[in-house]
Amino acid sequence: MTEPRIRVLRCDGGIEHGGKELLDRPAKAGESIWIDLEGSDPQFEELLGKWGFHPLAIEDTFTHHHQPKIEEYDETLFLIARGIDFNAERDPSYDDVPTIKLAAFLSPDRLVTVHRAPLRGVETVRRRVVDHGRQLPGGAAQLLWSICDEMMDQYFPLVESIGNEVEKLEEKVVDEPHKDQLELLLAMRRQLSTLRRTMLPHRQVFQHLANSRAGWLGDTGALNFRDTLDNVLRLIDDIDQQRDLLTNVKDTWLSVVAQRTNEIMRVLTVFSAIVLPLSLIAGIYGMNFTFMPELDETWGYPMSLGLMAGVAAVMLFWFRRKRWL
Repeated sequence: MTEPRIRVLRCDGGIEHGGKELLDRPAKAGESIWIDLEGSDPQFEELLGKWGFHPLAIEDTFTHHHQPKIEEYDETLFLIARGIDFNAERDPSYDDVPTIKLAAFLSPDRLVTVHRAPLRGVETVRRRVVDHGRQLPGGAAQLLWSICDEMMDQYFPLVESIGNEVEKLEEKVVDEPHKDQLELLLAMRRQLSTLRRTMLPHRQVFQHLANSRAGWLGDTGALNFRDTLDNVLRLIDDIDQQRDLLTNVKDTWLSVVAQRTNEIMRVLTVFSAIVLPLSLIAGIYGMNFTFMPELDETWGYPMSLGLMAGVAAVMLFWFRRKRWL
């Protein structure tokens, strides 16, 4: 079995670290135990069943693409949250936002976290506990809140970076629009839609925790989760603003392209209008009639050219006066 990481938060404020040897250690009065299971070891499912967790919660734990949710089973809160997967490289085409699922079982004296790959929020809290050498105030509930809060905070730089890219793109669209910009706009919109679909279930999760009836969660725990809920709501607002801005940039791109197309068509129309009477003159003198007086005149050819030049000059003057050119 993959080695679990276990932290026993003792009542004296100290922390006991270990692995498999602490799996069956009961929590004493005032203690909390954090069991972190990382990887896809089949024995993890057996452990969760052995500890008496609900079969439906265990099934959801090992479903890879499950959306965030929360359920209450007797004295256990079961939570699924999704954080950014920093193990995968970010796709430069903005087609997707890789996320990784965290499943957590929270009871008054124990927190069990399960994730298939390293999760930065878990690692940050683990280092914080190890560096301090003391447990966080609030026990297991405080640990879960710290992990969730870190996971949500990591979305802010991503949303902010997308916003910066949108602003840069807006400037480029006005100066020199091209097809690649539209493709990038649509790709960023898909990414923001993915972020929004991820955030909306989190709003329900933290609303539930902020108003939980579980007495052992305490007022402090509810207040902490309410703070995380505020962060999630801010993220949703920021994402919606970026989506609106993207829509405006797309409309600007379409307007600029349409305007340039109209300018090109106007110039082509003007030149077509100028060429039309010149073609008429050339067509008249190109007819093969025997009796055409100008054909036998020595000045016929230069006269026709002069006539064409004069007509063209008059039309250009007229178009300029009308500000069509």
